[in-house]
Amino acid sequence: MKETLAALNERISLRTKLTTMSVALIGLLLAVSSMGTMALLRTYLQQNTDTLLTSTAATLSNEDPLLLEVRLATHEVTLPRLPSDYYIAYLDSTGNLLIGLVSSANGKNDVPNLSGLSLPYVKATGGMPFEVEVNSKYADKRLGNWRMVALPLSNQGGSVVVALPEASNAGLIAQYGAIGTGFGFLLLMLSAGAIWVTITSALRPLREVERTAAMVAAGDTSQRLVERDKSTEIGRLNASLNSMLDSVDDAMTSRNNTVDQMRRFVSDASHELRTPLVTLRGYAELYRIGALKKKADIDEAMQRIESESLRMTELVENLLALARMDESAPLAKQQTNLVELATISARDSAAIGSKNKIVIVDLDGKKLAKDAEVMAAVDASSMRQVLTNLLVNAAKFSKPKGQIEIALAENSGRVVLEVRDHGEGIPAALREKVFERFFRADNSRNRETGGSGLGLSIVKNIVTRHGGDIKALETPGGGATFRVTLPTK
Repeated sequence: MKETLAALNERISLRTKLTTMSVALIGLLLAVSSMGTMALLRTYLQQNTDTLLTSTAATLSNEDPLLLEVRLATHEVTLPRLPSDYYIAYLDSTGNLLIGLVSSANGKNDVPNLSGLSLPYVKATGGMPFEVEVNSKYADKRLGNWRMVALPLSNQGGSVVVALPEASNAGLIAQYGAIGTGFGFLLLMLSAGAIWVTITSALRPLREVERTAAMVAAGDTSQRLVERDKSTEIGRLNASLNSMLDSVDDAMTSRNNTVDQMRRFVSDASHELRTPLVTLRGYAELYRIGALKKKADIDEAMQRIESESLRMTELVENLLALARMDESAPLAKQQTNLVELATISARDSAAIGSKNKIVIVDLDGKKLAKDAEVMAAVDASSMRQVLTNLLVNAAKFSKPKGQIEIALAENSGRVVLEVRDHGEGIPAALREKVFERFFRADNSRNRETGGSGLGLSIVKNIVTRHGGDIKALETPGGGATFRVTLPTK
């Protein structure tokens, strides 16, 4: 049974639950208010009746029963304003009726039960109102009892009784109850409609949340909720959900980037490794079948195998370097003297067999002193790789034993680093494309002289991560200049 109720409760919408609870609460408050009002009204009416009975009995207790009708007719006795239904009686000391006056609007002339109202009993009531039943077995019990006050007569033995039926008060209370119930029901219906509309309007943003969640579930992680006032519950909910969706979107973007990087890495590696592997396999096949009989042919084959192996090693190292950069590992930046870094890179270039003369100058071509300083916040290891790659690229396309300049200067809060060669240069139409992976400027920049086409891509990646930019320009007099601009901090 409990499980059935729980299941039923789960199927009921939040709007219905809130409306039902609100209407039930209003109905309870209306019922309590009506009962309280009716109780106060009943008390008020009874107090008025008791006051009227007491004042009338006090006036009549001083009158002679035998002269009362005459005095009432001649207006010598003025009674309080009694309602249309009342009963006045004079009793002797033993409680027997002497005179009884009845006024009835319904014509039934019912009278209260006066049995037992002896003088000692009347004195015992102390003039306080009390209730008695109707003195007739044929009386309409629905009209209720009589409210009565009995007082001893002042000048003679006996007592006077004044009584009013409670039917009038009961009818008034019943009428109020019927009217109150009708108005309460009408108010409850109006409240239910107003609450339903209000809750529907208040919950409308949740439909937007539902719609957005459905679109995100369908794969559109760019969806966001409308920004609302954060002082409201809906505003805070929307802000929290938007923050969560930002995290989800970032995670999805990161995942997609990782997948794209992996696919690109595999594609690039397979594409570039295919040619050297075919070359290695070809020479190995020639050697296996005995096609290389002369020592010169064998030496040439071994030389080509070694060359292709070195090129594959360089290619794999460059691909791994790009893959690590794509992971966006943080750079260990610190203030570094780029003149000193350029000097070290020039020595490294000479150590690996470069025949070119490398000089360090300012932007005007004047040679810099050994103790000169051009400071910038860079990752020293990454920046050495930038200089090494640019120098290797310049050496490949410079004239034999030609000069290469590394120009350094600080300009308007930025550091400018240029590597200039005096070779064939790069056509203007291709200066943007040389930074693309595996791009070679022309036929002369082939696999034999131009490398894998990854060096400049690595340079651009490092410079971009430093917050700088790089451009390929023409060297005055002929050749290529790669200008790197970096922030000083």
